[in-house]
Amino acid sequence: MRTFHNKTALITGASSGIGESFARQLAAAGCHLILVARREDKLLALKQELEHSAGIRVQVISQDLAQPGSATELFNKTQALQLPVDLLINNAGFAQHGYLLDVPMPVHSQMIQLMVTTLTELTWLFAADMKQRGGGHILLVSSLLGFLPGPQFASYAGSKAYVLNFAESLARELRPHKIHISALCPGGTATEFMDVSGQKIEGLRTLAIMSSDSVARAGLKGVIKGRASVVPGLLYKASVFGIRFIPRQLQAIFGEAATR
Repeated sequence: MRTFHNKTALITGASSGIGESFARQLAAAGCHLILVARREDKLLALKQELEHSAGIRVQVISQDLAQPGSATELFNKTQALQLPVDLLINNAGFAQHGYLLDVPMPVHSQMIQLMVTTLTELTWLFAADMKQRGGGHILLVSSLLGFLPGPQFASYAGSKAYVLNFAESLARELRPHKIHISALCPGGTATEFMDVSGQKIEGLRTLAIMSSDSVARAGLKGVIKGRASVVPGLLYKASVFGIRFIPRQLQAIFGEAATR
């Protein structure tokens, strides 16, 4: 990953899971980091570790990106640090398993604010800055559920479908400005996300679970190569290929079975 050596990457949702894996892999490549999440204690521990092990500079910003106006606030903080962002990774997200009416409306609103509104605003702000500076890279974390309906994960699946289409659209729009944008669409991944969402993975389905390191590595390779969308894992690649031949009504049944 020489592309990001001595560059600066901003990672949201960096305190655990795929976000933490992004941080570790970029640090190993000599990339300076701006780590963003709510849990400052975890960010500070990761900062100390990576600065010591990789000899890079790490800035920590504790912020709840599910709040309106948080994108502009975060962008202004990075401008105050005078650290131009060469790679933006919009990774922050969460889900709540359950039927639409069983999940409180404020939870749906938070999901949409975080994974649609804030993501869009951060992309707009940093893409505009990258355009002025002659280019950059943006990685938006979507999901396998971006490709199909997800009953009992309706707001999450809808948000991730937006992210996928948004990224693929911008990949073409911003190519003339040398801004490379990719959507990372992982399937089941071993992170805290499953505990928070309430999703249970049991039996043979555990064999399909990927590590956060593998997912992050695929995402970084994809954005470097300029791929508009990246699906890690042969099983999940095959699933996405097969989905296109299934009628939409049956896709909803498949999506519900996959997330049950």
